[in-house]
Amino acid sequence: MQDFIQFIKQYVFLSEEAEKAITNVIVKKKYSKNELLVEEGKTCKHLYFLSEGTVRTYLFQKGKDITHWIYPEQSIFTSWHSYILKKPSLEYIEATSDILVFAISYNDWQELYQNYPTLERFGRLMMEEQIAIIDDFYKGYYFLTAKEKYELLINVFPKITQIANLGHIASMLGISQETLSRVRGK
Repeated sequence: MQDFIQFIKQYVFLSEEAEKAITNVIVKKKYSKNELLVEEGKTCKHLYFLSEGTVRTYLFQKGKDITHWIYPEQSIFTSWHSYILKKPSLEYIEATSDILVFAISYNDWQELYQNYPTLERFGRLMMEEQIAIIDDFYKGYYFLTAKEKYELLINVFPKITQIANLGHIASMLGISQETLSRVRGK
């Protein structure tokens, strides 16, 4: 749990009182490889901090499993649309390795925001950073060649090939695994 506290402290000063309030509501959970944290059609009620392992978000489109994003250790993730708007998820979130997460319910997180404005500032700063990363990644993405997509991904997410399988990476880039292998070989 201390790594989650340290993660927050990268963005804001955190009082001992706020730390204690977080530790009172956070839940430590372990998931095995291939276990689902979120399923399509069910409302996601938790924000997760990934302490150990990797997860991916994916959806099914025309019967195919399409990876949307891969989260490394020390990341905050959720099914954003479902969690924020309290609507059924359109995606799945799967552990791609054995993982350790710390989960906070939406209601508890909102109460923490209410009681500790510094946490609300953390939430804003963290979301701004995530939006910037996603914006950078997807800006012009649809006009790039397979090689350019892979180079962009490696630039934004340098360790991805160490934590994710090539099939998930290819799916995330919208290219075949064979094409990805050729691009990587050059």
